[in-house]
Amino acid sequence: MPRLTTLDDIKEARNALPEFIRHTPILPLARDSAEVGREKLFLKCENLQVTGAYKVRAAYTVLRSLSDEQRKRGLVVTSSGNFAQAYAYAGASMGVPIVVVMLDNTSPFKVDNTKGYGAEVVFCGTDALERQPTVDRLAEERGMTAIDNWEYPPIIAGHASIGMEIVEDCPDVETVLVPVSSGGMAAGVATAVKLSKPDTKVIGVQPEKANAAYVSMQQGEATSIDYWDSMADGLSARRPGEYPFSHLQEYMDEIVLISEQDIADAFRTILYRGKLMGEPAGVAAAAAFLGGKVDTSRKTVAALTGGNVTEAIVDKMLAMSAD
Repeated sequence: MPRLTTLDDIKEARNALPEFIRHTPILPLARDSAEVGREKLFLKCENLQVTGAYKVRAAYTVLRSLSDEQRKRGLVVTSSGNFAQAYAYAGASMGVPIVVVMLDNTSPFKVDNTKGYGAEVVFCGTDALERQPTVDRLAEERGMTAIDNWEYPPIIAGHASIGMEIVEDCPDVETVLVPVSSGGMAAGVATAVKLSKPDTKVIGVQPEKANAAYVSMQQGEATSIDYWDSMADGLSARRPGEYPFSHLQEYMDEIVLISEQDIADAFRTILYRGKLMGEPAGVAAAAAFLGGKVDTSRKTVAALTGGNVTEAIVDKMLAMSAD
């Protein structure tokens, strides 16, 4: 396995980010009127990032890591949506052809956005295990480069720029909350925060029935789960990547679990009190604080990782949270 990502790796990747990648704000979120002006929860608003989610930071870092010849030939990747849009946008900005492999049941909203940014979409059925083999086959057939988003080291360095911005913009932060799926973003943020401000707690957040990283931390190794049931489709990994998981073991303090009700309630609070739109996976970190799963007396920054959501999901979460 490659060595762990270092602070120098992170700083180099962060300093190379182009102007189109936004330094997103950190905004306070009050749970009720009495808390206004005395907030303990702050949102790192990557839902306001170009393409509406955090992943463009890593997508650009990946494309930058390739040789000129590789960029000319193009890249094949797989994604459930937000990474697809990120690669498509970054590829268009750099003149790199992008092919994205998606499951047949991927959100049409995310498929259309990916195509709109200029990428080609290839569907591979409904079995998630077919995605990476399809990526590898297409890359060989077309002479393009295949990237495994779970195991490619520059991805963690790209995501880590979020953690660097948190500790720089909120130097007195006591806890950082991040959602965990395959683990790349969580690993990047945890590594950046712990190497910059070791006393800050970094806590991962997963839905109760999408908890592969939580199980893996208990087992002490990357472990697969044979179930998955959450409206947070952006947290769809049934197993964390080996490389990011090694960072979670080193730098993440713990992982906590949230319910689907917690997600819906957090969506409503963020929408109406924060005036911000988040997708189910995007509000998961804040849901741990708002649902009382972590110490709410500590100054906390939660990553609001994305806001790419359909009207149907908005309606579903508002209906759930109104009960």
